[in-house]
This record gives sequence, C-alpha cells and structure tokens, in this order.
Amino acid sequence: MAQAKKTGSRPPPRAATPKRRRPGAHAADVEATRRARFLLLGSVIASAVVIFAWFPVSSLLSQRSNLATAQTQLSALRSQDAALAQEKKNLNNPAEIGRIARQQYQLVSPGQQPYQVLPPTGSNAAKAPYAGDPGSSGPAVPSASSELPPGTTTPPASTKGSKHAGGGSNPGFLARMAQTLEFWR
Repeated sequence: MAQAKKTGSRPPPRAATPKRRRPGAHAADVEATRRARFLLLGSVIASAVVIFAWFPVSSLLSQRSNLATAQTQLSALRSQDAALAQEKKNLNNPAEIGRIARQQYQLVSPGQQPYQVLPPTGSNAAKAPYAGDPGSSGPAVPSASSELPPGTTTPPASTKGSKHAGGGSNPGFLARMAQTLEFWR
C-alpha cells in the first residue's frame, strides 16, 4: 500500500449527487425569475414610452407629408415658370403675335380683307345656329390659360332669356351689378 501512495493514485471519484433543496426553495426561485422578467419587460415598455414622448413620431410624419406636398408644389411652379418664360420669349416674335391675333381674336393684318361665312339659307337653317359661326362661341381664351389661376379663363354666365330686375331680356342696372358681385354668394 505504500507503493500506491507513492505513485499518486487517487481514490475513485464519488458519483455526483443532486443537492437537496428545501421544500419551498423551488417556488422562491420561480418567483424571483418571474419578478426579474416582469421588471425587464416593464423597463422596456417604459423606455419605449419615453422615446416616443421625446421624439413625437406623428409630428415627424406630418412634417414629411408637408415637405412632400411643398416639393410637389415647387416642381409645378417651376414648370409653370418655364412655360411662362417660353411664352415670353415667343411673344417677342412679331410672327407669333400675328398668329395669336388671327387665331384667338379673329384679327387680320393691314391690307387683308376679312370674310364672314354665313349659314346656309332655308327655313330650318334660320332657326338653328350655324356651327361655324364665331359669334355663337364664347370669348376668346388667352394662350396662357393653362398657367392662369382657376376661374379666370371661363366666360361669364350667359344671361339670355333670364328675368332680371330691369325686366325683359335686357338686364337692368341692379341685375348687372348683382351679376358682377356674384362672388358674394
């Protein structure tokens, strides 16, 4: 046996035995784990509330929406500006001025003879308006009508056949003034 001690042999290890716990110790560990998870979840929720209160998401989203709207308006205004600059350039050309005068205002150059095409004669033709008659169309629309504010290119409402304060088909002064101030309604 003396030789066994010199060679350094050790006795065989004992099998690991589970530690014995107290009867209520397991429930206390589960409760402590549950508390730790609850505190972790509560701190995450509190952090999220603080972040959303500090950085209001709704105001950021509304600002982005406003910025997108402003950029859309800016691009539209830039395109209108380019169109107006081109029209200004075109209106410096006398040939363009003459073309607009002929097409939109039925004007003729000096020395030219204007002609008016009359409707065909006949009993039915006298009652129906002639489709090619320029007098049956409304006032001429300016060439820049697409760039003008809404409502400026539409002709005033027709007053034919309506009853006015002056009586008959010819409107009186008060009826004309009421029609002029119609935007108050």
